[in-house]
Amino acid sequence: MGLKPAIWVVIVIGLSACRSTGSKSGQNPLMKQYKDPATLAPPEPEDPSKVPLTLWSPSQRRATASYYFMAAEFAALKERDAKKALQLFEAAYSLDPTPFLGGKVLAARASSGDRSEALVDARKMVLLYPREAQLRYLYGDLLASEGKSDEAILQLEKCVELDPRHEAAYLELTELYQNNKQVYKAIVVAKELTKNVPSSVSGWSQLGRLYLSNSQYKEALTPARRAWEMQSSNPQLTQIYAVTLQLNGKLKQAVRIYEQLYHFDPTDEELTGRMIELYRELGNMESAVELLDEMIKQGGQAKPAVQMQKAILLWELKKDKEAAALLDKLVLEYPESDRVKYLAAFAHERMDHTDQALALYDQIRANSPLRLDADVRSFLLMSKAKKSGESLFNLGQKLLADPQLTWEAYGVIAGVYGDLGKHEDAVNAADAGYKRYPDKPRLLFIKGVYQEKIGDRDGCIKTMREVIKVDPENSSAFNFLGYLFAEKGENLEEAEKLIQTALKLKPKDGFYLDSLGWLYYQRGDYKKAQATLEEAVKIEPNEGVIYEHLGDAKKALGQKEAAKSLYQRALKGNLEEPDRLRIEKKVKAGD
Repeated sequence: MGLKPAIWVVIVIGLSACRSTGSKSGQNPLMKQYKDPATLAPPEPEDPSKVPLTLWSPSQRRATASYYFMAAEFAALKERDAKKALQLFEAAYSLDPTPFLGGKVLAARASSGDRSEALVDARKMVLLYPREAQLRYLYGDLLASEGKSDEAILQLEKCVELDPRHEAAYLELTELYQNNKQVYKAIVVAKELTKNVPSSVSGWSQLGRLYLSNSQYKEALTPARRAWEMQSSNPQLTQIYAVTLQLNGKLKQAVRIYEQLYHFDPTDEELTGRMIELYRELGNMESAVELLDEMIKQGGQAKPAVQMQKAILLWELKKDKEAAALLDKLVLEYPESDRVKYLAAFAHERMDHTDQALALYDQIRANSPLRLDADVRSFLLMSKAKKSGESLFNLGQKLLADPQLTWEAYGVIAGVYGDLGKHEDAVNAADAGYKRYPDKPRLLFIKGVYQEKIGDRDGCIKTMREVIKVDPENSSAFNFLGYLFAEKGENLEEAEKLIQTALKLKPKDGFYLDSLGWLYYQRGDYKKAQATLEEAVKIEPNEGVIYEHLGDAKKALGQKEAAKSLYQRALKGNLEEPDRLRIEKKVKAGD
């Protein structure tokens, strides 16, 4: 409605010009009489592209072209009729062939869906008006839309050369360079834009984004701030500035900007999450909880999600009891929510309320996406609480049958089976996991460990060699295989190479030094063994077998009392049952 008076004035001027050029009737010969000019829908000529020869006066042609131009703008903007607008723009251009009207024809042709013909016309227009920046821009834009980025870049570069203040051309150039993975060139163009058009909010914003995408966080600060200062009420620009401050470690400033942004939309969960992360980095978790309390007051569908987030923050504040109470209340309010039950179960798990946690995990529906996770948590809980071995084993078998089981869970199940003494089942679990996840050699290593425990020494050696082949950085595999040989006094030369490789990968590892010390013992180099094992026991002071090995070295050097003392100390350390029985015999033998 606001455009009608202006358009009508131009039409009246055009009609007046027609009357002044000698039309006796005072009417444009290309127009039919229409009744209501206020409707801005005057009828068009039968064929606007055919202009009568009687319109020889330049002023009359320009005036009539103005009429067609305004009618075309009306068709494009008000009626949304691109084809009708194109026909009228073409009529205007045929009467007054200016670069401006030529550009309008190109834009209308592209909008009407005939982009290929628009591209042909654009090429002609650029040849006809080589110094018209806007035509270069339109041509470049059409080329870009057709995927011809290199040609588009040439035209857009020419455009900004002709018109150094052409903002749209600069912006499109930056996007094309960025898409071509030429971020440096995109940054250069964006800097030129901000230099030539310092009032360009889009230019400063784009420069900041480009620096961020290129991990140039320090350089992004100034453009991000300039864009924000120009439009501080723009949520998007505010967020970019806040993120930039955060990435530069200016956390307190970032919090203030985020808080400003929060007032735009206090229900924005993503923004709240960012603010919580900032509070966490600042160590101000109480403020994070207050922020969530504000969101809870807002209500709405996000309320349970916000309360769950609050429970997580309470855990970080070591307020486990308060978190559990909040989640228990949520379980009553939202009994159908499996996620609420899962978090409530985890809350009780943190407080060692094993039975309550297991009961809540058990309530999660069989078809829930959280069912598998709940079973894994239950499996770990039952193992920790030393629940019935049979029920634990059966749950493990159920988990192994699930095709969505993670590779970490395969390793956990193998470990629990090992603790239950079901070493063969542990081998099978790890083997199944490695077949499912062949890019996880850790599972292959676990398989080898349990192969050794079931007495399959040859299988273990083969498996460990395979681990070393697929994962040459796996220090544990080098050490395990080296110790396997050293323990039996076999292949000692290869064993030393293997253990030394493990120590290169992980220097000063107490277990690896124990392996090396035991290898020296097997060679009969007891002094070297003693020195190495003394270093190992300093690093791992709670490992019983290392004390045993050091005792053996002392005994071989004739230090029987020292050896006995070390055996007794070994019994106080971490030991598996077979090791304990063996060391007890050594203590008795020394009496």
